[in-house]
Amino acid sequence: LEALAEHGPRAFYEGQLAGRIAAGLRDAGSPLTADDLARTRARVETPLSVPYRGGELLAHRPPTQGITTLQIMGLLERFDMAALGEGSAEHVHLMVEAVKQAFIDRKRWLADPDFAPLPAELLSPAYLDCKAAMIERGQALPWPQRYQHGDTVYVGAADAAGGAVSMLATIYYDWGSGIRIGDTGLLWHNRGAAFSLDPAHPNCLAPGKRPFHTLNPGIWRKDGRIRLLYGTQGADGQPQTLAALLTRLIDFGMTPEAALAAPRFLLGRTFSDGRDTLKLEDDVPPEVVAELRRRGHEIALLPQSSPLMGQPGVIAVDEDGGFRGAHDPRSEGLAITV
Repeated sequence: LEALAEHGPRAFYEGQLAGRIAAGLRDAGSPLTADDLARTRARVETPLSVPYRGGELLAHRPPTQGITTLQIMGLLERFDMAALGEGSAEHVHLMVEAVKQAFIDRKRWLADPDFAPLPAELLSPAYLDCKAAMIERGQALPWPQRYQHGDTVYVGAADAAGGAVSMLATIYYDWGSGIRIGDTGLLWHNRGAAFSLDPAHPNCLAPGKRPFHTLNPGIWRKDGRIRLLYGTQGADGQPQTLAALLTRLIDFGMTPEAALAAPRFLLGRTFSDGRDTLKLEDDVPPEVVAELRRRGHEIALLPQSSPLMGQPGVIAVDEDGGFRGAHDPRSEGLAITV
């Protein structure tokens, strides 16, 4: 930390500290070298966007799953969510079915676009119209899909001058790769675990290639101004948690505190439950659970306020420039002002 403070963030990739990191990686059996570290650069890219309720949602480009969250919300834009009743069976059903449609595309297409270009039409109005038409209002699409787990922290910040940051940091798994690098005390991350070893897969392992990853913090902008910053941990659960959060904040006009505390869903396997079920917190009204079962969803109930349902944070910026921040009561996160 002293080296980074004195020499700046490039000290992690170049110079004495980078040399110690490279030596530690070599001793651990890693093929990464000091030259690999020195060639590391951050990309500044125009975010992807999709219209939503008179504004636009912004997300990172692939290899993140930002486009997955945008697809989900683009599909929900085609339904009158506010007329459904917040937390109703119809509200939950449409979110879950939109998740399934987006996850089908995610599995097929998402990888480093430098190696596997993404079809341009995935966020086009015509394509989203077609995908929305595949959603059956009264019947669940048969599922499962493989669940991937990870370890992530969300940080959002905004100031009175209009500056804002919405970001996620991760080392992927509780202790990353489980490798401590030399004498630095650093734990090496594990994002390469998301690569496929199938040479025919778009996300197959290759030199210089970025792995698919689940991080997708976002921004909702309206009339050219940032109105919401949001993000969550949760791997495959991230787009699902964000869909529940954004419909409650935007469609139903709930406060950040109320939107975060409301019961949520999670489709697929979790960190402690290997079943490919639709998981609901047990404070979901019984009549909603019964109706979802009738539509074909295989339901598993989790305790109220389960941390498996994601742990997002939100900053809402009102029309007068005031801020309202909140963090999910399911975790130890918090919102502060300075």
